[in-house]
Amino acid sequence: MPCRIRPHHRLLRAALASVALIAALVAPVTADAQTTPVTQSTDTAFTSYAFASEIGSGIYEIGGRTIQVYRLTFRHNLREPDLNGRPGFSLILPVTVGFFDFKTADLVHLQLPNSIGALSVEPGIEFDYFLSPNWHVYPYIKAGGSFASASGASAIIYGTGVHSDYSFIAWHGEGLSKTELTYAGVHYSGDLPHDSFTRLRQGAELRERIGPERWRHAPELSPYAVIDIYLNAPSDPASGISPRTLQFETGLMFEANPQWKLWGMSLPRLGIGYRAAGKLSGWRVVLGDPF
Repeated sequence: MPCRIRPHHRLLRAALASVALIAALVAPVTADAQTTPVTQSTDTAFTSYAFASEIGSGIYEIGGRTIQVYRLTFRHNLREPDLNGRPGFSLILPVTVGFFDFKTADLVHLQLPNSIGALSVEPGIEFDYFLSPNWHVYPYIKAGGSFASASGASAIIYGTGVHSDYSFIAWHGEGLSKTELTYAGVHYSGDLPHDSFTRLRQGAELRERIGPERWRHAPELSPYAVIDIYLNAPSDPASGISPRTLQFETGLMFEANPQWKLWGMSLPRLGIGYRAAGKLSGWRVVLGDPF
């Protein structure tokens, strides 16, 4: 979710309150999902979030354990692309915060965790190639660190790749098709083995307004689907990524058009999705963008 101002503590409370409602709705369904429990030690539990910058924001239900990751991407545009082929470029700063064993009941009572389990900061640069008014290609490179409260679980993280965004009109709604090739790696400071993965992703969503045009913030529904192909998936399930080569996710996003804002900052989109990923299959509440 791109933004240019510092997130406020009360903004996080407001976002969590919205998530609590959706989490309460999907909790019974999640409990019935057929998932295989994943056994993790204390240290490997924290290593699950070294790739949080790539996994994205969300509340995941995996094997009965709640995993919450919040991701914000700060962006500063330095130059816009032009029709002559000169690319634009921006400074990007993905920041992720992870809370472990944070229950849905805590969300209902707006109780924030007393400590942060994991934090990652991964600054980089992203180029913007203008191919047409509705088609842009974005190569990027980034590197930084992931810091965890568990001993030996902090790491140097890095990634590079390219993604293509193509917007279109369909069924009176606005659609987006996104193709991305990503390589990400992690080098731990302790005895944990270094790891990396390469992923080819194809995602699409369709945003459809369901309220009258006269409404100032008309509700909008956005069904989406994502296909991930891991060319080399991490070997350890504790990476937070299933070793299954082909994964699929589909779901529904909810938002207002235009988005509601608090202190000048757009509130995150909310959604419900189900990911088919072998041992790590399950429902999740989506915060921000689905892919």
